[in-house]
Amino acid sequence: MLTLSPGSVCDVCAEEYGPHCVPHSIPCGHVLCSSCCHKIVEKTLPRLQPVCPFCRDHFTSEDVRLIRIDFSASGWANTRRRGGLTEALDIADRSTPRREDRFPFVEPGSSRTRAEARRLEDKVAKVAAKKCSVEEVSTLHNELQDWLTHDEKSNDQLNSSLSLSAALLRAILMNHFAHSEATKMAKGVEATLKGKLDDAELTVTKLEADLKQYQALHNQKIQECQALRAELSRYTLKSASSQAATSPTRPSTAAPTGLSERRQSVSSSAASTYNVPAMPSMLSRFAATHSRSASVAGGSRPTTPARMTAPSIRSETPTQASVLSSRIRATSP
Repeated sequence: MLTLSPGSVCDVCAEEYGPHCVPHSIPCGHVLCSSCCHKIVEKTLPRLQPVCPFCRDHFTSEDVRLIRIDFSASGWANTRRRGGLTEALDIADRSTPRREDRFPFVEPGSSRTRAEARRLEDKVAKVAAKKCSVEEVSTLHNELQDWLTHDEKSNDQLNSSLSLSAALLRAILMNHFAHSEATKMAKGVEATLKGKLDDAELTVTKLEADLKQYQALHNQKIQECQALRAELSRYTLKSASSQAATSPTRPSTAAPTGLSERRQSVSSSAASTYNVPAMPSMLSRFAATHSRSASVAGGSRPTTPARMTAPSIRSETPTQASVLSSRIRATSP
């Protein structure tokens, strides 16, 4: 089991190790107190992984391991056996020399440098324990760098402690800058995506308006087609009814023609059977009557041999007509 030497402190918060501040190790090998390990894990962004403040190696809260210390051999046994006010006074009495023994200076004139180093360490501990602005962390980091640059010949232990503090502050600043850059990039990407989303929504709105317009035109065309179909069916019915109304008149007009043709054929057949000349038409009969009346009108004139034969012709004509009509009646069905 390990033991602690007096003055062993956490390299991050400068808190002295003891029963109330037990050292813990991370996978990279650096030793921190439990409070610093948990604060590093809690302050890390969810999308990032906690890193060691010294070597920047990644670790998780499950990787933190407790270092078991034998406090009986480290000078803490008497303190644990005491209680109440005696224990508190003992701790207070021993804390001051131990904190002073962390930076042993040989030169008697180096008290000012030691006080400045202690002040800087206290500032680093406060910055690590609470949330500070970037300006405060940057100012403290610059102070540490200036002190390390101007006091290069100081104690090596003091320089190493302040160098680790400066590295911690530098890591904090780098994490902040990385976070700010990532935030800016994320905001830029978000703005770009929002612009694209607005353009897409505008396009969708236009397409929906065009779709509604085309649907209205489609419905209008459907109504026009239905109206045209109704009108076409109405005209079709009207034409069919007109054709049905005009079709019966044609056989009635054609029937007399067929009957007259039949009568003419019968009369012609009868005339051919009995060798009788066909009956003169009404026009020819009228012409003959007119000619007879003209001949009668000329009776006052001197008679001629031709006039002597005319009455016999007229007297015979009705007889022949009556005989012909009686024969036609007899032969007709």
